[in-house]
Amino acid sequence: MDIIKHHPILIVSATEAECMPTLQKMAASRAVSSRLFAGTLQECPIEVLIGGIGVVAIAFHLTQALMQRSYSRVISIGIAGSYTDDIPVGEIVQIVEDCFADLGIDDNGKFLNLYDAGLTNVNDNFSGGFITNPSPTLSSHPLARAITVQTASGNQQRIDELANRYHPQVETMENAAFFYVCRMMNVPFASFRSISNKVEPRNRKSWQVTEAIERVNTAINALL
Repeated sequence: MDIIKHHPILIVSATEAECMPTLQKMAASRAVSSRLFAGTLQECPIEVLIGGIGVVAIAFHLTQALMQRSYSRVISIGIAGSYTDDIPVGEIVQIVEDCFADLGIDDNGKFLNLYDAGLTNVNDNFSGGFITNPSPTLSSHPLARAITVQTASGNQQRIDELANRYHPQVETMENAAFFYVCRMMNVPFASFRSISNKVEPRNRKSWQVTEAIERVNTAINALL
């Protein structure tokens, strides 16, 4: 990874649990605030931001952090659900495109996202309705198309609608907002998610959250 040595890397997670293994490995760790922690990892200066669940929380806290401090790169880590058997539970993916899947207009029962409704354009960093990552990929992990939703999908009708509309591979509740802020702030970024569950009618008994968190944090440690 090409790092600008005098600026730290910012790691962003929605929850403290999703980055706890990294926080525990950071040397000389200190709390900058209730949401921001600083230290070193593999002799690399690191800061970790707990951004909160959902697009509003991530957008606010990430924008605030980027306006107050300079970073060489911003990396999002966390868990995600998979839409495809090609990306099984336990896999780690690097997300390279994402969209706000359920942000839009109900036109007499027909859903139009902001792009289809003509309410976004390329100046907002949307391309065909998706926000893409122009930065070079950082690892050999599979590249993935994601969708970001305000309500985690948990019934088959909704899952089928989203799958047919966007052809996603993974689903999160924050990543499109992470992409949007980084693009608008012109900061190099990357996003890694470990698959904790299939996107299916809600069945928490089959989820592997703890294992997914360990895997994505281990991958980031190795990457650095």
